[in-house]
Amino acid sequence: MGGLAFSSGPNAIFTPRMRPEVYRVVRDRCQAKLRELFMAVATPIEGPAKATFGDVDLIVAYDKYRISPLSKPASSSISIEAQKEAVYRALGAIRCKSENSNTMNMAIPWPKDIPCEEMRPDSNEPVCIQVDTHFCKSLDHFHWMLFRHAHGVMWNIIGSTIRPFGLTVDEVGLHIRIPELEEVDKKKARVLLTTKPEEVLNFLGLKFDDKQWEEPFASDQDLCEYVATCRLFRVKRKATSASSDDNNTVDLGNPEIKGDDEVADDIRMLKANDRRRMAQRPLFRKWIEEFLPGCRASGRYPSTRLTRDEVREQAFEFFPGVRSIYDTTLVNCLAERQQHTLWKRVIKPAIPTDIEVNRRGCCAAALKKIILNDDSSFDGIVAPLNLKGSNGLFDEALVRAWVEKIWPVVLDVAWRINQDRYMANRLHKAAVKRTGSGKEKSANSDKHAEDLGMD
Repeated sequence: MGGLAFSSGPNAIFTPRMRPEVYRVVRDRCQAKLRELFMAVATPIEGPAKATFGDVDLIVAYDKYRISPLSKPASSSISIEAQKEAVYRALGAIRCKSENSNTMNMAIPWPKDIPCEEMRPDSNEPVCIQVDTHFCKSLDHFHWMLFRHAHGVMWNIIGSTIRPFGLTVDEVGLHIRIPELEEVDKKKARVLLTTKPEEVLNFLGLKFDDKQWEEPFASDQDLCEYVATCRLFRVKRKATSASSDDNNTVDLGNPEIKGDDEVADDIRMLKANDRRRMAQRPLFRKWIEEFLPGCRASGRYPSTRLTRDEVREQAFEFFPGVRSIYDTTLVNCLAERQQHTLWKRVIKPAIPTDIEVNRRGCCAAALKKIILNDDSSFDGIVAPLNLKGSNGLFDEALVRAWVEKIWPVVLDVAWRINQDRYMANRLHKAAVKRTGSGKEKSANSDKHAEDLGMD
């Protein structure tokens, strides 16, 4: 959160930025205290050449109670809330907040043995340091989170680079998005490719043969140059539209567009989160406003044209088994959507509108049950098997043709069943009403006794 989690509101806490030497001392002390509670404790690689730090990030996994039979019975496992409480106490926090079950922001007192240059001499408010802790349920997730949050905003920059090709990196792993589902359900549109850092780097063409993932980059420029080695990195000459995430090609456009127009185009191409990031993250802003225009001016990275479809096929080849998951997810979601749209868009419109409204509604409802629910209660009328293709989706043209042919038969059957039920319901209500008086109830009871031979 950049040290701003407690900086506003009625009970704001003063959390000034830390010089690197202060940050390292606080980071190491916090890690040492949490290693008394967890087997895995670490901090992601920091961003390049940072002059100050807004907070300390800690990632932990495997509380010792869970894996040490000497501490507690092996079958026991403390909850996330209990872990948070233990961390809160261990670090001596004075305030905490949690936006989700796996993370916690804390304000801990500024160490008494370290001078604070921004301490306000005329104020009695406590000076604190923000510490953010993420709790992981496995070592694999622990390693992924260290990878995902390494080098500050680097993955935000990479994310903006690979997003137009249908790829997304989040707190879980690398995903490929299904374009047909993105506008309907963003979560369902994501298909997981991998949670392994080395596979992500290999697929994106990013090297890890030196110290790229062991220590911070020396400068912002070095980090940007490294990101630009991603095989999907391109410098667009002209932004074609705000919805280019879904465009199938990367448009190089008119090379004569220059300067501010190009930067404005780049900004318009960004998602809302990235535009906010430009205001909050200097390195991300530098990437958009300086590095990309510099590459464009020098003619770097302009030639290769990959499509989203091509990258998808590459992903299917690189990650075996994903294609079937992708196809199944797409079909299941489309089938679910079709259940909601087929009746209104195909079945109901295929019935003539000049029929009396109640009869038409009765017929449409019956056809909906027959086609979508495989209901055979309408005198055994069933939908032909060929209305569905091998992929499990309805062929809407065949459905429409069958409805146009069968609706008169379904109407007669459905209306008769409807009227029978209506009459049965009226008779039932009349019987209930008659038994409401004592005389009728007594007479009915005597008749029932006679029928049972209870004279």
